[in-house]
Amino acid sequence: MRPSRVVLLATGRHHRGAERIASSASYYWIHFTAAEGGFAVLDGVETDTILSSPDVRGYKLRSSALVPQSFDLRDEEPFAQAFHELLFEQESPSYTPLKYQAIFRQMLIRLTECVIASYGPSDGSRTGGGSQIASIVYATIAEVVENLTDPELSVKSIAAKLRLNPDYIGRRFREVMGIPIGGYILKKRILLARCRLEESNDSVKEIARQCGFGTMRHFIRQFKSEAGMTPTEARLHFQARHINNQ
Repeated sequence: MRPSRVVLLATGRHHRGAERIASSASYYWIHFTAAEGGFAVLDGVETDTILSSPDVRGYKLRSSALVPQSFDLRDEEPFAQAFHELLFEQESPSYTPLKYQAIFRQMLIRLTECVIASYGPSDGSRTGGGSQIASIVYATIAEVVENLTDPELSVKSIAAKLRLNPDYIGRRFREVMGIPIGGYILKKRILLARCRLEESNDSVKEIARQCGFGTMRHFIRQFKSEAGMTPTEARLHFQARHINNQ
């Protein structure tokens, strides 16, 4: 152990230091559990695959934190402040336990941001099958971003461009991203559509075309399935929110 170091210790095990500490030390500690089924231990290749691409990182970590077993903080002050807030909340609880959870989650988010900011690929990311899989995923994402507005974009068209078997890249993509390529394309198109609905005055029909949907009927059905409302309702919702914020 050394100053400003974060260490994650698994429960149910005996932990010992490598040597006796030479001087007195103080530290903060907290017990926490992950949501059921939401905890995974990643190796170096898996970590590199996530951190090397903003698109993969944004999707895989959208509702997760990436916490290393050990990590040196460049600036420990924000974490010390967060622990002070947690201790104060423990001694003088708010009316809701959600406040304690919010402070702790913010701490995990900040820790993940530190990991991302200090990221440097490990040697394992440069060799072996892990590097090949990551390259396939990155190339697939690049094709999706570049051709998102093309209604003919599909797993088959991407596979043809990359000169790979569609089933093969489909399996590899899902292995890393946890979602089929078709599902990823749909989510990216819906996200683009929401931005166009909020930021432009183009008709819903024109936005459907701009976002790669072959028909209005398909666009409305898929948009409502993903967003919980029709495109027109989404636009009205944004306009009402914009007026209220003036």
